[in-house]
Amino acid sequence: MAAALTLLCGFPARAADVAVDLAGAVAHRAFGGLQPRLSPDGKQIALSFQGGIAVMPSDGGVLTILTRAEGWDVDPAWSADGARIACVNAPNFTTGELRLMQSGDGGAIPLPKTVRARGPLYFYPNGKRLLGQFSATGDPERLAWCQLDTAEVVPVGITAKFPRGGPYALSPDGKWIVFAVHQDLKGEQEGMNSPQAELWKSSADGGDTEKLFRWRARIYGLCWDAASRGLYFVSDAGVSHYDVWYLSLTNAIAQPRRLSSGQADEDWPSVSADGAVLIHTDNREEATALVRYDTRTGESRTLSVEHVDYREPTATLRLSVWDAEASLPTIARVSVQRKGGKFHAPLGALYRITGGLGHFYCREQATLQLPLGEYELAAVRGPEYRERRARFELRQAGETKSLSIELERWTNAAANGWFSGENHVHANYGYSAWYNTPRSTLDLCEGEDLNVANIMVANSDGDGVYDREFFRGAPDSASRPRHLIYWNEEFRSTIWGHMTLVNLSQLVEPIFTGFKGTTNPWDVPSNADIAERAHWQHASVSYTHPASNPDSPYDGAYSGKGLPVDAALGRIDTLDVIGPGYEAGLGVWYRLLNCGFRIPAAAGTDCFLSRVVSYPPGWGRCYVKLTNGLTYRDWIEGQRQGRSFISKGIMLDFAVEGREMGQSIALQTPGPLHVTARAACAYALEKFELVQSGKVVAMGRLSDDRSMARLDQTVQCDGSGWLAVRASGGASASHQTRFDNGRGLVAHSNPIFVEVKDRPLDAKTDAAYFLTWIDRLEGDLRKRDRIPSGWEAVQRQLDGAREVYRKLAGRAAP
Repeated sequence: MAAALTLLCGFPARAADVAVDLAGAVAHRAFGGLQPRLSPDGKQIALSFQGGIAVMPSDGGVLTILTRAEGWDVDPAWSADGARIACVNAPNFTTGELRLMQSGDGGAIPLPKTVRARGPLYFYPNGKRLLGQFSATGDPERLAWCQLDTAEVVPVGITAKFPRGGPYALSPDGKWIVFAVHQDLKGEQEGMNSPQAELWKSSADGGDTEKLFRWRARIYGLCWDAASRGLYFVSDAGVSHYDVWYLSLTNAIAQPRRLSSGQADEDWPSVSADGAVLIHTDNREEATALVRYDTRTGESRTLSVEHVDYREPTATLRLSVWDAEASLPTIARVSVQRKGGKFHAPLGALYRITGGLGHFYCREQATLQLPLGEYELAAVRGPEYRERRARFELRQAGETKSLSIELERWTNAAANGWFSGENHVHANYGYSAWYNTPRSTLDLCEGEDLNVANIMVANSDGDGVYDREFFRGAPDSASRPRHLIYWNEEFRSTIWGHMTLVNLSQLVEPIFTGFKGTTNPWDVPSNADIAERAHWQHASVSYTHPASNPDSPYDGAYSGKGLPVDAALGRIDTLDVIGPGYEAGLGVWYRLLNCGFRIPAAAGTDCFLSRVVSYPPGWGRCYVKLTNGLTYRDWIEGQRQGRSFISKGIMLDFAVEGREMGQSIALQTPGPLHVTARAACAYALEKFELVQSGKVVAMGRLSDDRSMARLDQTVQCDGSGWLAVRASGGASASHQTRFDNGRGLVAHSNPIFVEVKDRPLDAKTDAAYFLTWIDRLEGDLRKRDRIPSGWEAVQRQLDGAREVYRKLAGRAAP
C-alpha cells in the first residue's frame, strides 16, 4: 500500500496535538548506558550505548559516540594511560571480534589478525596485552591473554575450573585474577546444586589458585578496588535484584558490606585509579542510569546526559505509528538502522535485539536525533500485521523530518472471535539490563498485539522471587480492554519440571523446589501437589517447555520429567507445546493424546523482557475462540477446553463433520469422516498436513502464491483417536521471522476427538514408553535423595500413574 509509509518534511506527524517527549528528564537520567568503565584518571566513563561505544564525563554531561560501524560494540576497557579503548564487536551482544580504538576520537587501531572475543576485557598495565576470553576461531571459551602486537592468544593456565563467561577481574597492578565459581552441575538446572558462589584468586599468568571466600548467593560482576586489597562485586543475596557489595581481602574476619540497596538492579561497578570514585548502573527507572558513588563518604548521585554528540551533523526524525484499519495511533515494534551502521532508538528507550535486529517499542510517537545519512526503518505489530519498511535520508543538519507509519493487517483474528495469548512471559529476571514495570510490560505485549499475556512470578537460581510485588490475583490495572496482562506464577522444580499456573487468585507456595542451599531444597511438594493446590482456586495448570531433545524428551535440564505422572493423575490442564523445543514437545504431546489424555496444546515462549537480547512476547501464541468478546477468565477457560490453535504466525481453520477444535465425534461403527481445513500466512507456506493420532495421513493444497492452503479430505476412522492439522513455512529474512532466528513459522490445531464404539485407543506403545519414563524418574528421585519425608505420598503418585499406563498397555500390575 503506497500510502502506508509517508515521509513529511518540516512539520509534525498527524498523531497528537502535543508530541510525547521521550528525551525528558527521566530519559536524560535513565538513558540506557550499559557496562560503564571509568578511565584511569577517573574523569571519563566509557560505556556501551545502543550498540556503540561512547564516553562521557564522570560527573555527567555530553555523551560522545565513538563507534559507528555495524554490530553491537560491548565490554569497553581502558588502557592504563587512557589513550586506548578495547571492546568486542558482537552480533549477539556477547561474542564477536576484538576491536581496538583511540579513546579521543574512536579511530580504529588495526590488529594483525582477527581475534574472537568475549568480555569483560582488561588491559595489562603496560598496555601490551589484553585479558579476556579469546580464540583464533570458534567460540572463545577459555580465559586468555591477547598479545596486541601479534594478536596471538595465550591461554591463562588456571588450575581450578574456570567458569565460561566469568565473572572475573584483573587487579590494577596486573598481578592477580579473581573469578567466581558457582556450584552448577553439567546437565542440571542452574541453582539446583546451590546458588552459592566461591571467589578464587590466581596469578595473572596462571598456576595454583587460592579460594578467598564462599558467598551465600550468586556473583554476577567483579571489580578490584584501586589498591588491589578488596573487591566490589554484584550479587542478589537475599533479594530478587542486584546490589553492589564490597569485600576486604586484608581483614580475615571482615564480611562483605552492601553499598547499594535500590528497588531494582545496581550492576557493573567500576572504580577510578585513585579509588575515590565508583560508577555503577541503576535501572530503577526502567532503562539504566549511571550512579557516581563516593567511596570515602558513601554519598551517591545519579548522572545526567546533557545531549548525545555523534561527532557529525544531526537531524531530527519524528515517528508516528498508525493502525490503518482503525485510523488510530497505535504501538508497534520499530527498527531504525543507519546504512552500514548502528541501530538507533530514542534516548531512554528499552532497546532490544533478536536475531541480530535492534528494535524498540514506539507508542504512537517517538523522536530520534540521528546523524545525517541513509536509513532503513522496519515496523511490525505481531503476526497479524504486514511488515512495513521505509528507506529515508537525512541530508541537512538541523532539519526535522516526520515519518508516518501506517500498519496494515493482513488478517484480523479477533474480528472473527479468535483472541491470542500466551502463558509464559518474564518481565524481570536474572542476567538482565532493564527493569520492567506494568506500564513497560504492557508496551511490549500491546506492541505485539497480544490479547492475553500471563507474566510469571518466579525464581531463577536461588531464593529470590521476581515480580512478586506485582501479583494482584486479577488482571493488572495497566491492562487495556483488548490487551490484558495478568501476573501469575511459574512453579519451578529442578527435577519434576516447570509449570505455568494461570488465573491465580493467590500465589501457590512454595514458588520452587529442589534448589539446594535455599529455603526449598527438597523435591517435595511434588508437581502433582502444586497442581492440586492451584486447582483449589480454579487456576489452570500447564507444563511449560516440556522437552528440548526430540530423540530423548526425558533428557534435558529443564524438561518436564513429571509430566507423564501428572497427566495420568489428571492434574494437568494444558501443555505449552509452542515455545522452546517445539518439535520435542510435539512428540510428547502426541504420545499423551494417544494415551487418551485430552490435554490441549498451549503457548509458553519463556521470553525475558528485561534482557537486551530477548524474544518478543507472543512470538508463539495460542488463539482461543470466544463468542462473547474478550475476558480473561473466558480466554483461560477456552484454552483449557482446547477451543484453540497454537501459532507463530499462521492462521488456521479446522472442522470435522462440522465439529470444531476441542470437540468430539461419536461413531457407532468405523467409517469415513469429512475434514475441511484452511491455513493462511503473510509469508510463503511450505506444508499443510492432516494428522491422525500422530501420523500424517493427508497433505493440503497450496495456493499459487503459497499464502494459503486448503484441505478437503475424507479420512477413514477404524478406531478411536484424534484428528488435527498443522502447517509450516515462512522461513524468510523478514523482520517478523528473524525474531525466530530464521527457523520459520509453524501452527498446529488442537484435536477433534473421535470415539468409535467398542474400538478404544490403541495406546500400548505409548503407554509402555511412559512406563519406562516413570521408572527412570523414580530412579533419579532416589539418587538425588531430596525427599526427607513423605516418600510414601510420592510413591503413591508414581504408582498411581503406573497403574494408568499399565492398563493402557494391557499389562497386569506386578
